[in-house]
Formats: sequence, C-alpha cells, structure tokens
Amino acid sequence: MPEYPEDEFDRIAPTGRRGAHRREPESGQRGAYTIIAVVAVIAVLLIVGVVNIIRTSFSNPEDNVAEPTPAATQSEEPEGEESPTDEASDPSEAEVDRSSVSIGIYNGSGVNGAGSAFADAATAHGWTVSDIVTYATPSTTSTVYYSAPEYEAQAAVLASDLGIDSIAESGEFPEHITAVITSDIAEQGPPEVEGDAGAEDDAGAQDSGA
Repeated sequence: MPEYPEDEFDRIAPTGRRGAHRREPESGQRGAYTIIAVVAVIAVLLIVGVVNIIRTSFSNPEDNVAEPTPAATQSEEPEGEESPTDEASDPSEAEVDRSSVSIGIYNGSGVNGAGSAFADAATAHGWTVSDIVTYATPSTTSTVYYSAPEYEAQAAVLASDLGIDSIAESGEFPEHITAVITSDIAEQGPPEVEGDAGAEDDAGAQDSGA
C-alpha cells in the first residue's frame, strides 16, 4: 500500500469527545419534583388560613355575640315581686256585684237564731238577703249553692264573707245564691264584720227558729 506524505488534514487537534447519547432522568429527580409540589400546596393552604385569621380579627366583636331571645328575657322576674295572678286567686278579693243577686239563708243546723246571724253578716257585707228559712238537712257541712254558672264567682265571695269552705251548683233553691248553714259553723257564728261587732249578739237574742 503506498504511503503518502503527512499534510494539514492529518494534524487535527484531539477533542476528547467520543460520542453523545440521551439518558433517562434518574428516579431521585422524580421524588424531588413530588416533594416540591406538596410543599407548594401546603404553602398555599397556609397563606389562605393566615388571610382568614387576619380578616376575622378585624371584624366587629359584637357581631359574634348572640342576643338573648325574648322568651329568656321574659322568664326572669325581679326577686320579691309576686305574679299578678296570685292576688286575684283569692275569691274574697274578686270584684263582684253583690247587689245584682238575691241571697237566701237556710238554717239547717237546728241552732235557733243561726240563720238570722248569718243573714245579718251577709247584709253587713253588702248582700241583699231575700229570705231566711229553717231548713231540714242531714248534711253537717255548710255550703253555698249557686243556681247557674254565672253566679259561681259571687258564691265564692259570699262563702268567704260567711266563713263557709264549700260551694256547689244546685237548682234546688229559688234564689240566685243560697247559703245552707249546718252544725259545723252554726255555734261559732259568722266571722265578725268590721264596725259591726254587736250584730252577732243582737241576732242571737231573736226568738226566730231561723
């Protein structure tokens, strides 16, 4: 093989490059990208939370206080004050028209003068006594009877005036309200009416069997 003399094409400076090729990224780089994404999401969430806290701190504190409901406010009553219904529950304090009803006093006690004594007491309290009757009854409990429901309140007041504990509705008697006096209170008589202390003594001196 013939030899040729060396020329400038034979004198090329060495570059050290032997070849180039592509290679796949390493698995460590993928993990780094995942961590960066997670950190970014957490950072966004923290920023949103801080913004909400700052916004809440600048709001009016009174807006967050719940106002009391009207029912809770009305349920509290000042100490020492009584309910308005307590006073009205006493029948003796009720406002009734004593002059609009007829009253009968029936003496069923067997005690002479008891009917007149209770009739005088009723009159002293402002009642209109239309009749005093001697009455036979086996009962030993004095009772005030009212002839219709509309007279119940007045019957309760009359019972209180005469010291009688029992009232009941009955159509047996002709008067609007009838007080039947029996042995339980006949001897002691009606409660003393203020300003009329001698009424009981005067009634007891009468001869009438009523």
